[in-house]
Amino acid sequence: MFAQLRPAAAQPVASPVLARPSSAQQRQIQQMQERLRKMTREQDDELEHLLGELNGASRDKKIDLLTRIVTRLIEQRKAFHQESEAVRLRILDMQNPPAPLPRAMAPPPPPARAIEKSDSSENPPAASEQGYLPQQQ
Repeated sequence: MFAQLRPAAAQPVASPVLARPSSAQQRQIQQMQERLRKMTREQDDELEHLLGELNGASRDKKIDLLTRIVTRLIEQRKAFHQESEAVRLRILDMQNPPAPLPRAMAPPPPPARAIEKSDSSENPPAASEQGYLPQQQ
């Protein structure tokens, strides 16, 4: 009754050929990764401090501290994602250097001259004479 759909055969996807980073680029990548790790440690330390404040706070202060903690978590998460995306893009730029700019090309040819109008333009040929309609005999 219903036609059975068959999944399409999986086609292998060609992975891009990435250039192996030079030793200078490897050092840059390691430095960027270390900055990300340092950023994470600093964020964790800040959250530990806030959590310590929360645990020692009176009942009426806990809601304010929880609000600060949640807000700070969101800010930290956004900052980390932005920084890690920037690092990823820098690494891709290192692996795929931009293509060289094209050389200057010859100037385009001048436009064709306009066809001069003749007196016959006032009375254009019939469509059948131009081959648009079948000619009747």
